[in-house]
Amino acid sequence: MSAEQERIDATVHRYGEIPIQKFGEGIDLRRVGMSTVAQTWVEMKQGYTSPLHRHEDEQTVVLIKGKLKARSGPNGEEIFTEMAPGDILTVPANVIHQVEALVDSVFVEAFGPGPNLEQGIQTVFMRKQRREEERAKAASKDNG
Repeated sequence: MSAEQERIDATVHRYGEIPIQKFGEGIDLRRVGMSTVAQTWVEMKQGYTSPLHRHEDEQTVVLIKGKLKARSGPNGEEIFTEMAPGDILTVPANVIHQVEALVDSVFVEAFGPGPNLEQGIQTVFMRKQRREEERAKAASKDNG
């Protein structure tokens, strides 16, 4: 088989091998991205809320376990809906939204169609975490 005909296979990403990212206190993400879609496993502790945000790509949220309160819309125009396991939240591009864990909850998110994910949902917490990781790498190079 030539390099041009290289075989591409489906890949299983093991839960324990997917790095944890923090999306704020009490919110752990495990994200796998491809060229046009990203899938995220989210574990959110009771009482924690995602930042109020929007992003360029569409999003779906499927609640696996727990209970969420979904918010859509800007201040003064928001709509709140409680979600139970199996419920699916769909979020069009650029719609302001957030979720709150009413109990410890697990949900999965899918983003698509495309490459805006990493730019679109960065929070202050995530940017701070990335800067700290970069500083630690630089310090280890300086000391190594």
